[in-house]
Amino acid sequence: MINERKEKQMKIPKYIVKALERREKYAEKLNEACAVVDKFIFKNGLDDEIEDYDFCTGVEIYGNPSASAERIRQAIINHKK
Repeated sequence: MINERKEKQMKIPKYIVKALERREKYAEKLNEACAVVDKFIFKNGLDDEIEDYDFCTGVEIYGNPSASAERIRQAIINHKK
């Protein structure tokens, strides 16, 4: 039975291996950048002015990154200290 499984195992194509490695690398870089932005948001009391989906791993960071970044920029510009 074990030999049958080995025979049926699919080999991972090199382009998939490289794509997965790239995805992992960029995800780590994104997490690092998000930590910097999130820290700034909390430190400056902007967390009530920015929707949750735009920071702290919110969905817009991944699904709509340009608009999300622009909303954060605008919140910073418009923030009253």
